[in-house]
Amino acid sequence: SKINSRTHTVAKQFDRICDVLVEFDYLEPNDTKHGGLALTERGTSLMRLYSDKDLLTAECLRAGIWEKLDAPSLAAAVSALVHESRRDVVGEAPRMPNRDVADALEETHNLWSVIDDALVQHRLTEMAAPDAGLAWAVHRWTAGQGLEAVLRDEELTAGDFVRRCRQLVDLLDQIAGATHHEGLTKTAKAAIAGIQRGVVAADRLD
Repeated sequence: SKINSRTHTVAKQFDRICDVLVEFDYLEPNDTKHGGLALTERGTSLMRLYSDKDLLTAECLRAGIWEKLDAPSLAAAVSALVHESRRDVVGEAPRMPNRDVADALEETHNLWSVIDDALVQHRLTEMAAPDAGLAWAVHRWTAGQGLEAVLRDEELTAGDFVRRCRQLVDLLDQIAGATHHEGLTKTAKAAIAGIQRGVVAADRLD
């Protein structure tokens, strides 16, 4: 009875997720396919993304909000999808490295709000909001500044910063493979090269 109950719950959860993906045009009804659903062109791109915010990442790609950013700015904007500030740290609004990053993060937050509303409507777990708390430090690091300067006045240890950078590199690599925009692919690879240096590169080698 417990197994049947849990199986039924998982199946309902899966159906709700599919409903959300249909709503955002990543799946479409297709009676010729098993289960009556098929991947759309957007869906094939989403398959290349695997993170807690994969749907938000895919929507950012669809909206093209990262396509005009340079490498440090792209790294800063995308960092909001991997960073989570400590819950016990409450401070002012995060500093923005430039207007382009601020605009991209605002659009990212707007897209997140739409997705989160859909998740609530379909009775799914809400998605954590994008967190811009690392944008300033990531921009400076990707632009070539030293670790001491990057972490000055930041509520973040060197170890935490390196771990976040590794997560960011992984996501940027996924973005480079999922986008159809050649310029964004090049920028994402340039951002990865900018991040993977010094202590970050050494940590990956370990």
